[in-house]
Amino acid sequence: MLALRPVDRDAGDRQPTLVEHPDPVPGPGEALVRVRATALNRADLLQLRGLYPPPSGESEIPGLECSGEIEALGPATDGHTAGDGPGYKAGDRVMALLAGGGHAQKVAVPVGQLMPIPNGLSFEQAAALPEVGLTSWVNLVIEGELTAGQTVLIVAAASGVGTFAVQLAAELGAKVLVAGRSLERLERLRELAEVEPMVLGERLVTDARAANGGRGVDLIMDLAGGQDLGPRLGALGRRGRCVLVGILAGNSTDIDLGDVLRRRIRIQGSVLRSRSRSEKARAVEEFMGFAGPRLDDGRLRPVIDDILPFERIAEAYDRLRKGGVWGKLVLRVP
Repeated sequence: MLALRPVDRDAGDRQPTLVEHPDPVPGPGEALVRVRATALNRADLLQLRGLYPPPSGESEIPGLECSGEIEALGPATDGHTAGDGPGYKAGDRVMALLAGGGHAQKVAVPVGQLMPIPNGLSFEQAAALPEVGLTSWVNLVIEGELTAGQTVLIVAAASGVGTFAVQLAAELGAKVLVAGRSLERLERLRELAEVEPMVLGERLVTDARAANGGRGVDLIMDLAGGQDLGPRLGALGRRGRCVLVGILAGNSTDIDLGDVLRRRIRIQGSVLRSRSRSEKARAVEEFMGFAGPRLDDGRLRPVIDDILPFERIAEAYDRLRKGGVWGKLVLRVP
Protein backbone atom coordinates (compact mmCIF):
# COMPACT_ATOMS: atom_id res chain seq x y z
CA MET A 1 0.00 0.00 0.00
CA LEU A 2 0.96 3.65 -0.35
CA ALA A 3 1.57 5.47 2.94
CA LEU A 4 3.34 8.47 4.41
CA ARG A 5 6.88 7.48 5.30
CA PRO A 6 7.18 6.87 9.06
CA VAL A 7 9.39 9.36 10.86
CA ASP A 8 13.04 8.41 11.26
CA ARG A 9 13.81 10.21 14.49
CA ASP A 10 17.54 10.20 13.73
CA ALA A 11 17.18 11.60 10.21
CA GLY A 12 17.54 15.25 9.36
CA ASP A 13 15.14 15.14 6.40
CA ARG A 14 11.57 14.82 7.61
CA GLN A 15 9.77 15.99 4.49
CA PRO A 16 6.42 14.23 4.04
CA THR A 17 6.98 11.56 1.38
CA LEU A 18 4.73 8.75 0.19
CA VAL A 19 6.34 5.29 0.05
CA GLU A 20 5.28 1.68 -0.43
CA HIS A 21 4.55 0.10 2.94
CA PRO A 22 3.34 -3.37 3.99
CA ASP A 23 -0.42 -3.66 4.48
CA PRO A 24 -1.43 -3.65 8.15
CA VAL A 25 -2.86 -6.86 9.58
CA PRO A 26 -5.85 -6.40 11.92
CA GLY A 27 -5.47 -8.07 15.29
CA PRO A 28 -8.19 -9.22 17.70
CA GLY A 29 -10.70 -6.45 18.26
CA GLU A 30 -9.58 -4.57 15.15
CA ALA A 31 -10.93 -3.93 11.66
CA LEU A 32 -8.96 -3.36 8.47
CA VAL A 33 -10.24 -0.17 6.84
CA ARG A 34 -9.67 0.74 3.20
CA VAL A 35 -9.01 4.48 3.55
CA ARG A 36 -10.91 6.77 1.19
CA ALA A 37 -10.02 10.07 2.87
CA THR A 38 -7.89 11.32 5.74
CA ALA A 39 -7.24 14.70 7.35
CA LEU A 40 -4.33 16.64 8.80
CA ASN A 41 -3.85 17.81 12.38
CA ARG A 42 -1.17 19.89 14.05
CA ALA A 43 -0.11 16.81 15.98
CA ASP A 44 0.97 15.36 12.62
CA LEU A 45 3.35 18.31 12.17
CA LEU A 46 4.88 17.61 15.58
CA GLN A 47 5.28 13.93 14.75
CA LEU A 48 6.98 14.83 11.47
CA ARG A 49 9.52 16.83 13.50
CA GLY A 50 10.15 13.85 15.76
CA LEU A 51 8.47 15.54 18.73
CA TYR A 52 5.26 13.54 19.13
CA PRO A 53 5.77 9.79 18.66
CA PRO A 54 2.74 7.48 18.72
CA PRO A 55 1.85 5.52 21.85
CA SER A 56 3.57 2.17 22.25
CA GLY A 57 2.17 -0.48 19.93
CA GLU A 58 0.42 1.96 17.58
CA SER A 59 1.29 2.63 13.94
CA GLU A 60 4.37 4.78 13.31
CA ILE A 61 2.66 6.22 10.21
CA PRO A 62 1.18 9.69 10.95
CA GLY A 63 -2.53 10.35 10.64
CA LEU A 64 -5.06 10.57 13.49
CA GLU A 65 -8.34 10.12 11.58
CA CYS A 66 -9.76 8.66 8.40
CA SER A 67 -12.87 7.48 6.64
CA GLY A 68 -13.37 4.52 4.37
CA GLU A 69 -14.82 1.04 4.11
CA ILE A 70 -14.25 -1.99 6.29
CA GLU A 71 -12.30 -4.57 4.33
CA ALA A 72 -12.03 -7.26 7.00
CA LEU A 73 -12.36 -7.93 10.72
CA GLY A 74 -9.52 -9.32 12.80
CA PRO A 75 -9.64 -12.75 14.44
CA ALA A 76 -12.22 -13.15 17.20
CA THR A 77 -13.61 -9.69 16.49
CA ASP A 78 -17.40 -9.55 16.83
CA GLY A 79 -17.70 -6.24 15.02
CA HIS A 80 -19.27 -4.40 17.94
CA THR A 81 -18.28 -1.15 19.56
CA ALA A 82 -18.02 -0.72 23.31
CA GLY A 83 -21.35 -1.21 25.03
CA ASP A 84 -24.29 -2.19 22.86
CA GLY A 85 -23.41 -0.19 19.77
CA PRO A 86 -24.03 -1.38 16.20
CA GLY A 87 -22.10 -4.27 14.74
CA TYR A 88 -19.79 -3.77 11.77
CA LYS A 89 -19.13 -5.95 8.76
CA ALA A 90 -17.07 -5.84 5.59
CA GLY A 91 -18.24 -3.10 3.25
CA ASP A 92 -19.57 -0.76 5.94
CA ARG A 93 -18.79 2.96 5.49
CA VAL A 94 -17.02 4.19 8.61
CA MET A 95 -14.94 7.01 10.04
CA ALA A 96 -12.28 6.34 12.66
CA LEU A 97 -10.34 7.95 15.48
CA LEU A 98 -6.73 6.76 15.30
CA ALA A 99 -3.53 6.89 17.34
CA GLY A 100 -1.64 6.73 14.04
CA GLY A 101 -1.69 5.17 10.59
CA GLY A 102 -4.31 7.34 8.89
CA HIS A 103 -2.09 8.73 6.14
CA ALA A 104 -2.13 5.45 4.23
CA GLN A 105 -4.34 3.45 1.89
CA LYS A 106 -5.21 0.96 4.63
CA VAL A 107 -5.22 1.08 8.43
CA ALA A 108 -6.02 -1.34 11.26
CA VAL A 109 -8.50 0.28 13.66
CA PRO A 110 -9.77 -0.81 17.09
CA VAL A 111 -13.46 -1.52 16.52
CA GLY A 112 -14.40 0.70 19.46
CA GLN A 113 -12.90 3.69 17.64
CA LEU A 114 -15.04 3.22 14.52
CA MET A 115 -18.13 5.31 13.87
CA PRO A 116 -20.72 4.95 11.10
CA ILE A 117 -20.54 7.79 8.60
CA PRO A 118 -23.45 10.19 9.26
CA ASN A 119 -26.26 10.37 6.73
CA GLY A 120 -25.47 12.37 3.61
CA LEU A 121 -21.78 12.93 4.34
CA SER A 122 -19.07 12.11 1.82
CA PHE A 123 -15.89 10.26 2.73
CA GLU A 124 -14.06 13.59 2.63
CA GLN A 125 -16.49 15.24 5.05
CA ALA A 126 -16.42 12.24 7.38
CA ALA A 127 -12.61 12.23 7.47
CA ALA A 128 -12.68 15.75 8.92
CA LEU A 129 -14.80 14.72 11.93
CA PRO A 130 -13.22 12.16 14.29
CA GLU A 131 -10.33 14.14 15.76
CA VAL A 132 -12.15 17.46 16.09
CA GLY A 133 -15.31 15.77 17.32
CA LEU A 134 -13.70 13.62 19.99
CA THR A 135 -11.26 16.34 21.08
CA SER A 136 -14.18 18.71 21.54
CA TRP A 137 -16.29 16.13 23.39
CA VAL A 138 -13.51 14.99 25.72
CA ASN A 139 -12.48 18.51 26.70
CA LEU A 140 -15.84 20.22 26.86
CA VAL A 141 -17.84 17.40 28.43
CA ILE A 142 -15.64 14.74 30.04
CA GLU A 143 -12.89 17.02 31.37
CA GLY A 144 -14.66 20.38 31.26
CA GLU A 145 -18.01 19.19 32.64
CA LEU A 146 -19.84 21.78 30.53
CA THR A 147 -23.62 21.76 30.94
CA ALA A 148 -26.56 23.75 29.61
CA GLY A 149 -26.74 27.29 30.93
CA GLN A 150 -23.00 27.59 31.60
CA THR A 151 -20.59 29.87 29.75
CA VAL A 152 -17.48 28.65 27.95
CA LEU A 153 -14.58 30.66 26.52
CA ILE A 154 -12.86 28.82 23.65
CA VAL A 155 -9.36 30.16 22.98
CA ALA A 156 -7.95 29.74 19.44
CA ALA A 157 -11.52 29.09 18.36
CA ALA A 158 -10.84 29.60 14.65
CA SER A 159 -8.68 26.46 14.59
CA GLY A 160 -9.80 23.13 13.17
CA VAL A 161 -10.87 21.86 16.59
CA GLY A 162 -12.36 25.25 17.46
CA THR A 163 -14.74 25.26 14.50
CA PHE A 164 -16.35 22.09 15.83
CA ALA A 165 -16.06 22.93 19.53
CA VAL A 166 -18.15 26.09 19.13
CA GLN A 167 -20.92 24.05 17.46
CA LEU A 168 -20.81 21.34 20.10
CA ALA A 169 -20.81 23.82 23.00
CA ALA A 170 -23.85 25.58 21.52
CA GLU A 171 -25.67 22.26 21.07
CA LEU A 172 -24.94 21.47 24.70
CA GLY A 173 -26.86 24.63 25.59
CA ALA A 174 -23.89 26.73 26.69
CA LYS A 175 -23.21 30.39 26.04
CA VAL A 176 -20.15 30.50 23.78
CA LEU A 177 -17.41 33.15 23.86
CA VAL A 178 -14.61 32.77 21.31
CA ALA A 179 -11.14 34.29 21.35
CA GLY A 180 -8.33 34.49 18.84
CA ARG A 181 -5.86 36.82 17.18
CA SER A 182 -8.01 37.72 14.16
CA LEU A 183 -11.44 39.25 14.69
CA GLU A 184 -12.22 38.61 11.02
CA ARG A 185 -11.67 34.86 11.42
CA LEU A 186 -13.63 34.82 14.68
CA GLU A 187 -16.58 36.54 12.99
CA ARG A 188 -16.79 33.62 10.55
CA LEU A 189 -17.70 31.40 13.49
CA ARG A 190 -21.11 33.10 13.55
CA GLU A 191 -21.91 30.96 10.49
CA LEU A 192 -21.63 27.89 12.71
CA ALA A 193 -23.19 28.93 16.02
CA GLU A 194 -24.20 31.90 18.16
CA VAL A 195 -20.90 33.21 19.52
CA GLU A 196 -19.40 36.38 21.01
CA PRO A 197 -15.98 37.05 19.41
CA MET A 198 -13.13 38.56 21.45
CA VAL A 199 -9.57 39.37 20.41
CA LEU A 200 -6.74 37.99 22.51
CA GLY A 201 -4.97 40.70 24.47
CA GLU A 202 -5.18 42.90 27.53
CA ARG A 203 -8.96 43.40 27.30
CA LEU A 204 -9.87 39.73 27.02
CA VAL A 205 -10.44 39.13 30.73
CA THR A 206 -12.53 42.30 31.09
CA ASP A 207 -14.56 41.53 27.98
CA ALA A 208 -15.16 37.89 28.93
CA ARG A 209 -16.31 38.72 32.44
CA ALA A 210 -18.54 41.52 31.16
CA ALA A 211 -20.13 39.18 28.61
CA ASN A 212 -21.18 36.94 31.48
CA GLY A 213 -22.62 39.61 33.76
CA GLY A 214 -19.31 40.29 35.50
CA ARG A 215 -19.14 36.92 37.23
CA GLY A 216 -16.63 35.22 34.94
CA VAL A 217 -16.96 32.14 32.76
CA ASP A 218 -17.50 28.59 33.95
CA LEU A 219 -15.01 26.96 31.57
CA ILE A 220 -12.05 27.93 29.41
CA MET A 221 -11.13 25.45 26.69
CA ASP A 222 -7.66 26.66 25.77
CA LEU A 223 -6.06 25.47 22.53
CA ALA A 224 -3.20 27.98 22.64
CA GLY A 225 -1.39 27.98 26.00
CA GLY A 226 1.63 30.29 26.07
CA GLN A 227 2.64 33.03 28.45
CA ASP A 228 -0.80 34.65 28.37
CA LEU A 229 -2.53 31.57 29.79
CA GLY A 230 -1.90 32.66 33.39
CA PRO A 231 -3.50 36.09 32.96
CA ARG A 232 -6.40 34.49 31.00
CA LEU A 233 -7.38 32.55 34.10
CA GLY A 234 -8.74 35.85 35.38
CA ALA A 235 -11.71 35.33 33.06
CA LEU A 236 -12.84 32.37 35.17
CA GLY A 237 -15.53 32.76 37.77
CA ARG A 238 -15.35 31.21 41.22
CA ARG A 239 -14.78 27.44 40.94
CA GLY A 240 -14.19 27.83 37.20
CA ARG A 241 -12.30 25.24 35.17
CA CYS A 242 -9.60 25.63 32.53
CA VAL A 243 -8.85 22.67 30.26
CA LEU A 244 -5.53 23.10 28.46
CA VAL A 245 -5.61 21.23 25.16
CA GLY A 246 -2.77 22.78 23.15
CA ILE A 247 0.39 24.85 23.51
CA LEU A 248 0.65 26.44 20.08
CA ALA A 249 1.63 29.77 21.69
CA GLY A 250 4.25 28.25 24.01
CA ASN A 251 4.66 25.88 26.93
CA SER A 252 5.28 28.20 29.89
CA THR A 253 3.39 30.87 31.84
CA ASP A 254 3.25 32.51 35.27
CA ILE A 255 0.24 31.65 37.43
CA ASP A 256 -0.86 33.42 40.60
CA LEU A 257 -1.32 30.39 42.83
CA GLY A 258 -2.88 32.50 45.53
CA ASP A 259 -5.63 33.43 43.11
CA VAL A 260 -6.07 29.75 42.23
CA LEU A 261 -6.62 29.00 45.92
CA ARG A 262 -8.87 31.96 46.66
CA ARG A 263 -11.23 31.36 43.75
CA ARG A 264 -10.88 27.57 43.91
CA ILE A 265 -10.30 27.31 40.17
CA ARG A 266 -9.17 24.12 38.47
CA ILE A 267 -6.56 23.74 35.73
CA GLN A 268 -6.70 20.49 33.79
CA GLY A 269 -4.21 19.27 31.19
CA SER A 270 -5.65 17.01 28.52
CA VAL A 271 -4.43 14.85 25.65
CA LEU A 272 -6.47 12.43 23.53
CA ARG A 273 -3.95 10.37 21.58
CA SER A 274 -2.31 8.64 24.54
CA ARG A 275 -5.57 7.54 26.20
CA SER A 276 -6.18 3.81 26.31
CA ARG A 277 -8.23 2.10 23.63
CA SER A 278 -10.96 1.31 26.14
CA GLU A 279 -11.13 4.95 27.26
CA LYS A 280 -11.34 6.11 23.65
CA ALA A 281 -14.07 3.56 22.93
CA ARG A 282 -16.17 4.91 25.81
CA ALA A 283 -15.65 8.48 24.60
CA VAL A 284 -16.61 7.49 21.03
CA GLU A 285 -19.78 5.81 22.25
CA GLU A 286 -20.80 8.82 24.37
CA PHE A 287 -19.94 11.28 21.61
CA MET A 288 -21.95 9.45 18.96
CA GLY A 289 -24.88 9.06 21.34
CA PHE A 290 -25.12 12.84 21.54
CA ALA A 291 -23.62 14.00 18.25
CA GLY A 292 -24.79 11.22 15.91
CA PRO A 293 -28.36 12.47 15.44
CA ARG A 294 -27.09 16.04 15.15
CA LEU A 295 -24.58 15.06 12.48
CA ASP A 296 -27.30 13.16 10.63
CA ASP A 297 -29.62 16.17 10.46
CA GLY A 298 -26.93 18.83 9.95
CA ARG A 299 -27.03 20.60 13.32
CA LEU A 300 -23.35 19.66 13.63
CA ARG A 301 -21.11 19.64 10.57
CA PRO A 302 -17.44 19.41 9.63
CA VAL A 303 -15.65 22.51 8.38
CA ILE A 304 -13.26 21.87 5.49
CA ASP A 305 -10.80 24.40 4.10
CA ASP A 306 -9.72 22.30 1.10
CA ILE A 307 -9.61 18.77 -0.29
CA LEU A 308 -6.39 17.66 -1.98
CA PRO A 309 -5.35 14.41 -3.69
CA PHE A 310 -3.18 12.12 -1.58
CA GLU A 311 -0.11 12.66 -3.77
CA ARG A 312 -0.12 16.35 -2.75
CA ILE A 313 0.34 15.52 0.92
CA ALA A 314 3.57 17.54 1.15
CA GLU A 315 1.69 20.62 -0.04
CA ALA A 316 -1.03 20.00 2.54
CA TYR A 317 1.53 19.74 5.35
CA ASP A 318 3.16 22.96 4.17
CA ARG A 319 -0.17 24.82 4.17
CA LEU A 320 -0.97 23.60 7.67
CA ARG A 321 2.50 24.65 8.85
CA LYS A 322 2.08 28.18 7.46
CA GLY A 323 -1.27 28.64 9.25
CA GLY A 324 -4.43 30.43 8.24
CA VAL A 325 -6.34 27.23 7.47
CA TRP A 326 -10.09 27.51 8.13
CA GLY A 327 -11.30 24.16 9.41
CA LYS A 328 -9.58 21.04 8.12
CA LEU A 329 -7.34 20.05 5.23
CA VAL A 330 -8.51 16.72 3.81
CA LEU A 331 -6.70 14.29 1.55
CA ARG A 332 -8.60 12.11 -0.93
CA VAL A 333 -6.89 8.71 -0.97
CA PRO A 334 -6.82 6.80 -4.29
